[in-house]
Amino acid sequence: MKKRVTGLLLIMTVVMTVFAGCGKIKFEPETSSIYVKKDGTVISADMEPFEGSNYSEDELKTYVENAVKAYNSAKGAPAEAYADEKDKDTVLPVKVNSLKVDKGTASLFLEYAGCGDYLTFTGTAGTEGGINRLELSTVGETTLEGTFKNAKGEDVTLDGVTKKDSNPVVIVEGPVTMQVEGTIQFVSTGVTVDGKRTVTTPAGSVSYIVFK
Repeated sequence: MKKRVTGLLLIMTVVMTVFAGCGKIKFEPETSSIYVKKDGTVISADMEPFEGSNYSEDELKTYVENAVKAYNSAKGAPAEAYADEKDKDTVLPVKVNSLKVDKGTASLFLEYAGCGDYLTFTGTAGTEGGINRLELSTVGETTLEGTFKNAKGEDVTLDGVTKKDSNPVVIVEGPVTMQVEGTIQFVSTGVTVDGKRTVTTPAGSVSYIVFK
Protein backbone atom coordinates (compact mmCIF):
# COMPACT_ATOMS: atom_id res chain seq x y z
CA MET A 1 0.00 0.00 0.00
CA LYS A 2 1.30 3.45 -0.86
CA LYS A 3 2.28 5.70 2.02
CA ARG A 4 1.08 8.78 0.23
CA VAL A 5 -2.08 9.44 2.21
CA THR A 6 -1.95 13.21 1.90
CA GLY A 7 -2.62 13.01 -1.84
CA LEU A 8 -6.13 11.81 -0.96
CA LEU A 9 -7.44 15.03 0.39
CA LEU A 10 -7.87 19.05 -1.39
CA ILE A 11 -10.54 21.95 -0.56
CA MET A 12 -11.88 22.70 2.85
CA THR A 13 -15.35 23.84 3.75
CA VAL A 14 -15.07 23.55 7.52
CA VAL A 15 -12.08 25.44 8.94
CA MET A 16 -10.05 23.43 11.45
CA THR A 17 -7.93 25.13 14.10
CA VAL A 18 -4.63 23.89 15.48
CA PHE A 19 -3.04 25.82 18.35
CA ALA A 20 0.73 26.00 18.50
CA GLY A 21 2.42 26.37 21.87
CA CYS A 22 1.98 29.24 24.28
CA GLY A 23 1.50 31.83 21.55
CA LYS A 24 -1.66 30.06 20.36
CA ILE A 25 -1.01 30.84 16.71
CA LYS A 26 -3.96 29.52 14.72
CA PHE A 27 -3.54 27.24 11.72
CA GLU A 28 -6.75 27.83 9.77
CA PRO A 29 -6.03 26.88 6.14
CA GLU A 30 -8.63 27.20 3.42
CA THR A 31 -6.66 25.00 1.00
CA SER A 32 -4.20 22.15 1.36
CA SER A 33 -1.08 23.42 3.10
CA ILE A 34 1.53 22.71 5.74
CA TYR A 35 2.44 24.37 9.01
CA VAL A 36 6.08 24.33 10.17
CA LYS A 37 6.56 24.96 13.88
CA LYS A 38 9.67 26.27 15.63
CA ASP A 39 10.29 22.93 17.34
CA GLY A 40 10.56 21.22 13.95
CA THR A 41 7.19 19.51 13.93
CA VAL A 42 5.03 19.79 10.82
CA ILE A 43 1.25 19.71 10.43
CA SER A 44 -0.28 18.99 7.06
CA ALA A 45 -3.82 19.94 6.09
CA ASP A 46 -5.22 18.05 3.11
CA MET A 47 -8.72 18.33 1.72
CA GLU A 48 -10.61 16.77 -1.17
CA PRO A 49 -14.19 16.56 -2.41
CA PHE A 50 -15.68 13.31 -1.10
CA GLU A 51 -19.03 13.12 -2.88
CA GLY A 52 -19.21 10.30 -5.39
CA SER A 53 -16.28 8.42 -3.84
CA ASN A 54 -16.18 4.65 -4.20
CA TYR A 55 -15.35 4.22 -0.52
CA SER A 56 -17.10 5.19 2.70
CA GLU A 57 -15.97 7.55 5.44
CA ASP A 58 -15.25 4.55 7.67
CA GLU A 59 -13.12 2.96 4.95
CA LEU A 60 -11.17 6.18 4.50
CA LYS A 61 -10.60 6.44 8.23
CA THR A 62 -9.41 2.84 8.43
CA TYR A 63 -7.05 3.32 5.49
CA VAL A 64 -5.45 6.42 6.99
CA GLU A 65 -5.16 4.93 10.47
CA ASN A 66 -3.59 1.71 9.15
CA ALA A 67 -1.06 3.64 7.07
CA VAL A 68 -0.05 5.77 10.07
CA LYS A 69 0.20 2.73 12.36
CA ALA A 70 2.36 0.85 9.85
CA TYR A 71 4.70 3.82 9.43
CA ASN A 72 5.10 4.36 13.16
CA SER A 73 5.76 0.68 13.75
CA ALA A 74 8.43 0.65 11.02
CA LYS A 75 10.10 3.57 12.79
CA GLY A 76 10.24 1.68 16.08
CA ALA A 77 7.40 3.63 17.68
CA PRO A 78 4.08 2.25 18.99
CA ALA A 79 1.75 1.12 16.21
CA GLU A 80 -0.76 3.83 17.05
CA ALA A 81 -2.48 6.47 14.92
CA TYR A 82 -3.45 8.89 17.69
CA ALA A 83 -1.53 10.49 20.54
CA ASP A 84 -2.05 9.04 24.01
CA GLU A 85 -3.07 12.01 26.14
CA LYS A 86 -2.05 10.12 29.29
CA ASP A 87 1.45 9.35 27.96
CA LYS A 88 3.14 12.65 27.17
CA ASP A 89 6.60 11.06 26.81
CA THR A 90 5.81 8.88 23.79
CA VAL A 91 6.47 10.64 20.49
CA LEU A 92 4.81 9.26 17.37
CA PRO A 93 6.59 10.00 14.07
CA VAL A 94 3.14 10.61 12.53
CA LYS A 95 -0.22 11.01 14.22
CA VAL A 96 -3.75 11.84 13.15
CA ASN A 97 -4.93 15.16 14.54
CA SER A 98 -8.26 15.25 12.72
CA LEU A 99 -10.12 13.35 10.02
CA LYS A 100 -13.70 14.14 9.08
CA VAL A 101 -16.11 14.32 6.19
CA ASP A 102 -18.55 17.21 6.14
CA LYS A 103 -20.79 18.53 3.37
CA GLY A 104 -19.15 16.35 0.77
CA THR A 105 -15.58 17.31 1.67
CA ALA A 106 -12.95 15.20 3.45
CA SER A 107 -10.39 17.01 5.58
CA LEU A 108 -7.33 15.40 7.10
CA PHE A 109 -4.83 16.94 9.53
CA LEU A 110 -1.68 14.93 10.25
CA GLU A 111 1.17 15.90 12.56
CA TYR A 112 4.77 14.82 11.94
CA ALA A 113 7.58 14.72 14.49
CA GLY A 114 9.94 16.30 11.95
CA CYS A 115 10.40 17.40 8.37
CA GLY A 116 11.96 14.06 7.47
CA ASP A 117 8.87 12.16 8.59
CA TYR A 118 6.70 14.45 6.49
CA LEU A 119 8.78 13.80 3.35
CA THR A 120 9.01 10.04 3.92
CA PHE A 121 5.39 9.43 4.88
CA THR A 122 3.81 11.54 2.16
CA GLY A 123 6.17 10.15 -0.47
CA THR A 124 5.98 13.32 -2.54
CA ALA A 125 9.70 13.53 -3.35
CA GLY A 126 10.31 12.91 -7.04
CA THR A 127 6.65 13.24 -7.97
CA GLU A 128 5.26 15.95 -10.23
CA GLY A 129 4.33 18.92 -8.07
CA GLY A 130 5.82 17.25 -4.99
CA ILE A 131 8.15 18.58 -2.32
CA ASN A 132 11.65 17.17 -2.68
CA ARG A 133 13.18 18.92 0.32
CA LEU A 134 11.88 20.32 3.59
CA GLU A 135 14.21 21.41 6.40
CA LEU A 136 14.09 23.70 9.42
CA SER A 137 17.34 25.33 10.48
CA THR A 138 18.65 28.72 11.57
CA VAL A 139 20.16 31.50 9.49
CA GLY A 140 23.53 30.93 11.14
CA GLU A 141 23.52 27.23 10.25
CA THR A 142 22.40 27.70 6.64
CA THR A 143 24.27 28.78 3.52
CA LEU A 144 21.69 31.07 1.96
CA GLU A 145 21.80 31.37 -1.82
CA GLY A 146 20.14 33.69 -4.33
CA THR A 147 18.44 37.03 -3.85
CA PHE A 148 15.97 38.01 -1.15
CA LYS A 149 13.08 40.32 -0.39
CA ASN A 150 11.57 41.41 2.89
CA ALA A 151 7.96 40.72 3.84
CA LYS A 152 6.91 43.94 2.05
CA GLY A 153 8.42 42.75 -1.23
CA GLU A 154 11.40 45.10 -1.12
CA ASP A 155 14.85 43.95 -2.25
CA VAL A 156 17.30 43.37 0.60
CA THR A 157 20.98 42.52 0.82
CA LEU A 158 22.20 39.14 1.99
CA ASP A 159 23.95 40.91 4.87
CA GLY A 160 20.59 42.22 6.02
CA VAL A 161 19.06 38.73 5.88
CA THR A 162 21.88 37.14 7.87
CA LYS A 163 22.20 39.90 10.46
CA LYS A 164 20.35 37.85 13.08
CA ASP A 165 21.74 34.35 12.77
CA SER A 166 19.37 32.87 15.37
CA ASN A 167 16.29 33.43 13.18
CA PRO A 168 14.68 30.17 12.02
CA VAL A 169 14.69 29.41 8.30
CA VAL A 170 12.66 26.88 6.35
CA ILE A 171 14.34 25.43 3.27
CA VAL A 172 11.90 23.87 0.80
CA GLU A 173 12.21 22.61 -2.74
CA GLY A 174 8.92 22.41 -4.57
CA PRO A 175 5.56 24.19 -4.62
CA VAL A 176 3.59 24.43 -1.39
CA THR A 177 1.48 26.81 0.65
CA MET A 178 3.11 27.08 4.05
CA GLN A 179 2.47 28.75 7.37
CA VAL A 180 5.27 29.22 9.89
CA GLU A 181 5.10 29.62 13.65
CA GLY A 182 6.26 33.20 13.69
CA THR A 183 6.39 36.37 11.60
CA ILE A 184 7.99 36.23 8.17
CA GLN A 185 11.04 38.48 7.81
CA PHE A 186 12.62 37.57 4.46
CA VAL A 187 11.98 35.21 1.55
CA SER A 188 14.05 34.23 -1.45
CA THR A 189 13.02 35.64 -4.81
CA GLY A 190 10.11 33.72 -6.32
CA VAL A 191 8.33 33.10 -3.02
CA THR A 192 4.95 34.82 -2.67
CA VAL A 193 4.18 36.30 0.75
CA ASP A 194 0.45 35.71 1.32
CA GLY A 195 0.30 37.05 4.87
CA LYS A 196 2.49 37.74 7.86
CA ARG A 197 2.86 34.00 8.51
CA THR A 198 2.00 32.40 5.17
CA VAL A 199 3.85 31.96 1.87
CA THR A 200 3.54 30.08 -1.40
CA THR A 201 6.72 28.63 -2.85
CA PRO A 202 7.37 28.02 -6.56
CA ALA A 203 8.14 24.77 -8.36
CA GLY A 204 11.57 23.96 -9.68
CA SER A 205 13.75 25.78 -7.17
CA VAL A 206 14.94 25.83 -3.56
CA SER A 207 13.18 28.48 -1.48
CA TYR A 208 14.18 30.04 1.83
CA ILE A 209 11.70 31.50 4.33
CA VAL A 210 13.25 33.39 7.25
CA PHE A 211 11.01 34.21 10.22
CA LYS A 212 11.21 35.11 13.89
